[in-house]
Amino acid sequence: MRSKESGSPSRTRRARREDLIAAAVRVISQDGYPAASLERIAREAGTSKGTALYHFASKEELYQAVVTTLFEDGAAFMAERLRAAKTPTEKLRTYIETNLRFITLNPAHVGATQRIIENSGAVQVVQVEDAAAPLRRLLESGQASGEFAVFDAEVTALSIRTVIDGAAFYFLARPELDLDHHISEIVALFLRSVRPVPAAPTADSEE
Repeated sequence: MRSKESGSPSRTRRARREDLIAAAVRVISQDGYPAASLERIAREAGTSKGTALYHFASKEELYQAVVTTLFEDGAAFMAERLRAAKTPTEKLRTYIETNLRFITLNPAHVGATQRIIENSGAVQVVQVEDAAAPLRRLLESGQASGEFAVFDAEVTALSIRTVIDGAAFYFLARPELDLDHHISEIVALFLRSVRPVPAAPTADSEE
């Protein structure tokens, strides 16, 4: 018969992996990418290099986990809020705002991920085109309902993603920014860009 505690090793292993990922984020953020050896990360996590290698086959695998975890956490953060949005406009506002807000709430993890992507050729990241696909579908649904104007949904989706991804670098490099102001301005910019243009008044309507 299996003990009620039989699930604890997997929970312990998951917790140890999370500790190592968090330690990697701290080391890269505080000391820089070159200093982030597996031994240094393990020491930061309060464990040994051997234990780290038990959970991750290599430093590159740990780096991959840092990147993947950021994208997964961001997706979960967004999904919870997107479920509450009803109209295409609300969904677009929420999509942009939650993306940007997640960046401001997780600067160390975002910064560490940026350094890994810049320096490690072995790490796989979500391609912009793939990340833009759900957004393109959102825009197309707004067009189909008549709530959004006629435009190229693919180009607009890629433009929004480019601004969001660029904001991650811009925000982190300028801690003095009024982030609430920048987020509200970016949201307003794209909401204006998708609204239908009011029809020009005709001669009959002016009489």
